[in-house]
Amino acid sequence: MDSHPGFRWTLRIAACAGAIIVLSSAGRSIAAGVPPNPKDLTQGKWELNLAKSKFCAAPPRKSTREILDLGWGLIATHWTGTDAAGNPMDIRYVWRYDNEKYPAEIYKPASEAISWKLVSPSRVEFVHWSKDDKITSTYVREVSADGQSMTQTTKIAGKPCGDVQVFERQ
Repeated sequence: MDSHPGFRWTLRIAACAGAIIVLSSAGRSIAAGVPPNPKDLTQGKWELNLAKSKFCAAPPRKSTREILDLGWGLIATHWTGTDAAGNPMDIRYVWRYDNEKYPAEIYKPASEAISWKLVSPSRVEFVHWSKDDKITSTYVREVSADGQSMTQTTKIAGKPCGDVQVFERQ
């Protein structure tokens, strides 16, 4: 049976098709982990790894951040998930890396503003400000050397404890 020319041709086609499927699947999985902007490695979609994170208060049940370059020098974050009480989270904010203050939310009046600074491609620092111009908390986002994890540290003004959130690139 395997000496039949049509059978050998069918095996070759099947082998080539299998190789194409494997290579295209590998390319997609590699591409999924590639940062979209080498000038700002925090951009992309990130999922919170609760097991690697540390919280001072009750942690969220789930948290995802998608950080996008909107063009015109604007960056946006879409933060979704489920908070500690089981309520859905859907927060969006837009800013520039110019250390100016921007509203902490865009769908309702914000109680705080945030100023943003891109320190390096792998490090972003930002500060939350109250309406009376006092710092309420400071944050640092740092992307690992391999670009696959991002750690966000939080220091809340007047509190000895701080959060450490570890995200994995999606």
